[in-house]
Amino acid sequence: DRSPKPGQLLLHDSTPDPIRNELQKMGYILSFDDRTSGPINAIFFDWKHKSMWGGSSNHGEDYGIGW
Repeated sequence: DRSPKPGQLLLHDSTPDPIRNELQKMGYILSFDDRTSGPINAIFFDWKHKSMWGGSSNHGEDYGIGW
């Protein structure tokens, strides 16, 4: 279910305890996972510098291609 859930945050498992504690004090409902996004693939075309930048998440068989 990808519907918005106001007040809920998905954080990475490695989020430090002090950060978790402060967010909970602010009233957020926290959940944790080793993957917090994806699958995501993106290519940025930098026309000013005539270059391309790309990236892929580590969520399975992700890839990006450009020419």
